[in-house]
Amino acid sequence: MHREARSHRLTPPVRLGLPRPAPKPAASCDICRALVHERQLADARGDKTKVVDLNIELRNHPEHQR
Repeated sequence: MHREARSHRLTPPVRLGLPRPAPKPAASCDICRALVHERQLADARGDKTKVVDLNIELRNHPEHQR
């Protein structure tokens, strides 16, 4: 059997920037405050994936964008 020659090129390294700061809750929004509380609990138990998810949810919450 004949094997085809394969090219083994290295890809350049992935460059990651610094993480964005955690968003702050909107001033009088109970939902924003609840999201921040849930984020604090997730951080305390070391669930970084949940922390990121909650940061995204907080950034996308309509009260936060005002």
